[in-house]
Amino acid sequence: MSKRQFMKAAIAGFSAISQIGRSSAQSTFSADYMAPGEFEPQEYIWLSWIEKGSLGSAPFSDVALSVMRAITPHVKVRLMYSNLTAEDASYFGPYRLTQPEAEARLRARLASERVDMTRVELFYYPQPFGAIQDPGPYFLRARNGRLAVADYRFDHPDRRTEAMDRNIANALGLPTVKSDLISEGGARQVNGRGTLLLVEAVELSRNSSLGLDTIEAEHKRVHGAKTVVWLKQGPADEAWGRLPDGKWGIGTGGHVDVFARFADARTILLANVSDRQISTNPVLRETSERMEENFRILSGAKDERGRPFRIIRVPVPDTMTGRVAYDSLSREERSWFEGAKPGDTVEFYLPGGYLNFIIANGIVITARFWRAGMSESLRTTDALARSALQRAFPSRKIVQVDVLPLIYDGGGLHCHSRNQPYAAAGKH
Repeated sequence: MSKRQFMKAAIAGFSAISQIGRSSAQSTFSADYMAPGEFEPQEYIWLSWIEKGSLGSAPFSDVALSVMRAITPHVKVRLMYSNLTAEDASYFGPYRLTQPEAEARLRARLASERVDMTRVELFYYPQPFGAIQDPGPYFLRARNGRLAVADYRFDHPDRRTEAMDRNIANALGLPTVKSDLISEGGARQVNGRGTLLLVEAVELSRNSSLGLDTIEAEHKRVHGAKTVVWLKQGPADEAWGRLPDGKWGIGTGGHVDVFARFADARTILLANVSDRQISTNPVLRETSERMEENFRILSGAKDERGRPFRIIRVPVPDTMTGRVAYDSLSREERSWFEGAKPGDTVEFYLPGGYLNFIIANGIVITARFWRAGMSESLRTTDALARSALQRAFPSRKIVQVDVLPLIYDGGGLHCHSRNQPYAAAGKH
């Protein structure tokens, strides 16, 4: 199942919870664990290996190769793979390889691509999933340095995917901190000191029977957080379903990792729409209004020690769309476009952005959208975004890679990755 298929089910709330367990609600702060910031030293970056794409795009693995080549000098990679091959008609179809066959095939491919295998560990997981940020292991760290994994609920029809975080924690010999909240990894951002960014629209859609106070208390307990900053909404092209202009949205509904990220404990990067974009595009005009509301919230917010944040604005690309013949789609892909019918050509927004990046010690990997033949404005925003990120991360190398296959899945680089910090804080 792709990120888009999951989001369609999760936002619809097909197994919405009715309450949080009593033991969870009693405490609002965990003295045992805290979620580290992704800008802290990392021991591994987890990536997924999927030799398929969505909606006719190139395989996700093309992007994984670009990322591995860039980050392996800076950090080790744990590459999660399954026995899914490009020939399989469906993520839920019969798998053609045994685990040893799949591993041998993958090792041969990586060797042919000259990937430094001394810096890559392979991790087999039977259920393929590209955007592992959401169901994958969300690492916490205890004061004594031991790691744990946050075990939020993840609405998914395949139990192997819903249990991904627990199963990986078990394989790594790590304890879990269980929560009955429905929550995805891309919906949360932390500064590693006790401040957490959440999005009202996302949290309430996943847990519709709960109030913000209850949701906040539970997130604080799991994260060991003292302060929550509530943002309102994500970009307009991150919506899902058919939109008023007749196009479809295939995004997450507003995950924070798309538009607001911590660069350090007190610096927040926030998406920014230019005056030109506002004047020429109604979708970006709506995104601008949402981001300015979020800017006002962040400007008045304080961190866990009562200090204001430094806010750096980062450009967004012009709105992009894709088109595909409905008849060419798989059964799962057709479910993304409710209301479309055979013979239709569906057009959908590609939810691109530069803040869906990976921080990996001395490097930041972000998106590049421009390709030959595309609008020059995309080439301009690529360059402007790179400059903004370099100002935010002056001691790190900024590398841009082509992420087009990932945004055809409604995701991005951060969505298809997971940071694993060192057990001991501050270790390099």
